[in-house]
Amino acid sequence: MLLLALAHACTKAPEAVDTAPQTVPFSRTLARIDPSEQDLGGYIAARSILHLHSPWSHDACDGDPLPDGAPNAPCLADLRAAICDVGLDVASLTDHPTHAAAQDYDTLTWAAEGDRPELLDGVAVGNHVRCADGRLVLVLPGIEDTLMPQGLRRHVEGDAAARDALYNRRDDEAIAAMVATGAVLTLAHTEGEEIAELTRLQDAGLVGLEAFNLHAMVDPNIREESLGLDSLSWLSDIADFTNPDGVAEPDLLFLAVVQEQAPSILAWDTLSAQGPTFGFAGTDAHQNALPIIMRDGERGDSYRRMMRWFSNWLLLSPQDAAPGEAVTAQAVEAAQRAGRGYIVFEAFGTPADFDVALYDDAGARYEIGADAPTGELRVRCPRLAALSPRGLTPPEISAQVLKDGQPFAQGCGAHTLTEPGVYRVVFTITPLHLSPFLGADPAPHMREAVWIYANPHRVR
Repeated sequence: MLLLALAHACTKAPEAVDTAPQTVPFSRTLARIDPSEQDLGGYIAARSILHLHSPWSHDACDGDPLPDGAPNAPCLADLRAAICDVGLDVASLTDHPTHAAAQDYDTLTWAAEGDRPELLDGVAVGNHVRCADGRLVLVLPGIEDTLMPQGLRRHVEGDAAARDALYNRRDDEAIAAMVATGAVLTLAHTEGEEIAELTRLQDAGLVGLEAFNLHAMVDPNIREESLGLDSLSWLSDIADFTNPDGVAEPDLLFLAVVQEQAPSILAWDTLSAQGPTFGFAGTDAHQNALPIIMRDGERGDSYRRMMRWFSNWLLLSPQDAAPGEAVTAQAVEAAQRAGRGYIVFEAFGTPADFDVALYDDAGARYEIGADAPTGELRVRCPRLAALSPRGLTPPEISAQVLKDGQPFAQGCGAHTLTEPGVYRVVFTITPLHLSPFLGADPAPHMREAVWIYANPHRVR
């Protein structure tokens, strides 16, 4: 109801400046990065959505995912099209147990004619959706309830009722059963959790958690009760995006909504100090909240629109992946378990030339997510990818290094780390380059915001 109402609503020196002179028109898709724009020490970056719902979720598709017992065909078509249109490499489905637990495992990824199965030891553990341009997008099965096992390689044991019941639990027995499927055990909606419970889950097998969740960002109850934010304060900023007579680009509605989710960030930092903890952002798209058609002819909460706002870039090992080849389930799992990834709020733009790595005294390189000795943290400030939308004014881009969640150093370049701790880098952006797409008064959106959260290095 809130989001239906929404549809009718209404000086700091930069440390790095993107100086590309050309303008790039706004696009419904995300910019693809040419290999020449990225040097990640041999690792391959894969754009991923890691929290996503299909018609196997009971509350997807405007609450009608299975009309007359059959999948909602238009909703499913929107999902499959969006996976291709946005420019993903990986889509990790995380459906609710209601409906999903009752399905045969091999139906969870919605394989269709022309797709290619993702095989492991001769068994399908995912599906490659074949896009119109020939690209293959890896779709992996998963579940979201009180926990969120991603990349299931089989269902937990039992009939549909038993599976449903187990997926709703988080005791040690249930955790062991989920881990036994080969899934990467993660947690959604970190903002509502107590640190003591998260520590228990980590000890039992939790690999990662959401540092940001889109549902939490707009839900008035979660905003007030869990995030400590005003429940409706952002509504006054979105009118030019949602009103029929507005002129701001509807896809940029996200700029009026996004804020750092401090409780989730605190949980991420706390658990990272205790052990490896992969931090990621959850899109949580269901296509069930805002069916109003916006000026661009698309519903407000379309799969495509929500997937365009942010993504998780996974660094795939060159031993597990090759440039230009379809991503494998094994490569995705290895990156998640190693914490090799970074969150990018791509509504602000797609980064190129990003790199954060630690080098020890002998010159050995340690990637994001690694346990590492003391040494030199080398931070390369990204710029906008060549195809990322922009006007003539470049954005202001800054970097901050945090140690154990507290400010440690500013700026790009080399930072000497002499003490143990958890070090992670946050890049911020002031989106001056988006002014042409922000309507008659872009000034309210010309504020510094988080652009990229890099996963941490844990220094021994």
